[in-house]
Amino acid sequence: MIFFFKYIEQFQEDGTPEKKELAARLSALRRAYDVFNKGNPEKAFPALIDTYNWMGQPTTKARYGITENLARNLPGAMFQDYLLHLAIKLCTPYPTLETFTEVRVMFGKYPLWSAGEVAWKTPAEHSDLAIGYIMDGETIAINKAKWPKQPFYSLPIARRILPLVTVNTKIRVSQSEFFDWHGREQLMTKGNPHCMSIQVVLRKEMDLSIVEAAQAGGKFFLLGEGGERTVTPRTGELTRLIQALSEHLADRMRGEAAT
Repeated sequence: MIFFFKYIEQFQEDGTPEKKELAARLSALRRAYDVFNKGNPEKAFPALIDTYNWMGQPTTKARYGITENLARNLPGAMFQDYLLHLAIKLCTPYPTLETFTEVRVMFGKYPLWSAGEVAWKTPAEHSDLAIGYIMDGETIAINKAKWPKQPFYSLPIARRILPLVTVNTKIRVSQSEFFDWHGREQLMTKGNPHCMSIQVVLRKEMDLSIVEAAQAGGKFFLLGEGGERTVTPRTGELTRLIQALSEHLADRMRGEAAT
């Protein structure tokens, strides 16, 4: 995966006026939510939606060459980067926590039986976003850097993540993609019983009643309504996401808040 800031760098280095214009537009959005540049993800939410709708316009795609893989991957990278900065901001009271993106997270350690033999297995996935600690063997590696701390975009193979939150991000979600995440969510939380595993979606291509039927309403967040060029923000849903994450962090980090 190419990260959003890398896309912006590529467009700036491309040299063509159109790509530089695109880089400038995307850079302005990123500054609005960039917590390292005093941005505010919550206030920048309408700008995120506006930029997504603008990118989906046929005239925009034609002018800036946003086609094929780029048309799919660029909005996804933008949405994931936005949610990463939101997560960093919500970790403000807990300076020992780390944030991660596209880093391998273990589902847990499971004793699996076969023909009377037991082997301990640690299935894992590359999570879109995660909040937690880095484990060095059986020891938590505490990073004492002050907030805001840079997120981790990779980890050495010898280290693993102890997750407190994992986030699956989708620009648009289908029913099959929802069930794919839902199955992994159950495995993640069984192996990490205090981990909050959620799916955050910008728009849907599915029947929302399936979310309630799966009893997943408290773990599924739909931040917008509409199609590729006509998404309207659901600000109440963003508020619900922020509240759910804040309450979970406060509950599990009680006594660890920064003074």
